[in-house]
Amino acid sequence: MKKWTLIDTLIVLIVAAAAAVGVMKLAPSIGSKENGKVEFTVLLTDKEKGFAEAFGEGDRVTLSLTEKDGGVIKSVSSAEANQMVYNSMTGVYSNIINPDKEDIWIVIEADCTMDDVAIKTGDTAIKVGVDIPIRGKGYATSGYIVDVNDNAEVSE
Repeated sequence: MKKWTLIDTLIVLIVAAAAAVGVMKLAPSIGSKENGKVEFTVLLTDKEKGFAEAFGEGDRVTLSLTEKDGGVIKSVSSAEANQMVYNSMTGVYSNIINPDKEDIWIVIEADCTMDDVAIKTGDTAIKVGVDIPIRGKGYATSGYIVDVNDNAEVSE
């Protein structure tokens, strides 16, 4: 059995010191968070005609099921719903317009925290492709985030 020597102790101390220096250099960037605002676009697809009129510029909306994460509607636009259908006779997919339904794009601005991993407003993650609930006075629905603009002002 090998005895513990002074060389072994020095090697352990050097490795521990290198690890401590590495952690100290990386620690500020791992936990650093910035506060700011984020604008993101939510797409509501295949909604009843006229549903876009329920949303108004400047309305406060809740963006979670816990009623604590929210934002403000900046703009609303809509268009007739586009649906992709398959023609089994020709084997071709094509887009058709459904005049009874509409697609709605809502731009929302919210206070957020940003770090290297995520953008969050409260506990709600703001990521492209995420299904997010939107509730306001007289409506409750959900849609997918299709665009995120995190170039708004930032404060530490």
